[in-house]
Amino acid sequence: MVRLSRELSVVKLDIDRKRFPSVKRLYQLLDRAGYMLLSLDSRKSPSGNGWHLWLTLDPAPRTPMEVIAIQAVLGSDPFRESMNLLRARKMWRTPGFAKDWFNVLYAPCKQRSRRLQLPRS
Repeated sequence: MVRLSRELSVVKLDIDRKRFPSVKRLYQLLDRAGYMLLSLDSRKSPSGNGWHLWLTLDPAPRTPMEVIAIQAVLGSDPFRESMNLLRARKMWRTPGFAKDWFNVLYAPCKQRSRRLQLPRS
């Protein structure tokens, strides 16, 4: 089983609507799933049509599948989560597959997409 470092266990949401998601609703869903929200960082999506959120939870998710399930339950983009699921499965089956690529947020760039890093406080 693949175990995640604290950095890789950050839950990243790609919310594709202009209205910021209800923090109360996030708390309710996380509580029902047995998690507590420790921190929430947000950034307007580079497209201007949504939000990118970074959540730190207690207890921290320990597997890629757990991270992806939480992201899907909290309303992250279903297409993104299906691709994360595909990458996570490949991570288990392919020796040497980069573990930090299973859960990514992208920003548009002229020549190619680039990964977004967790905002620094």
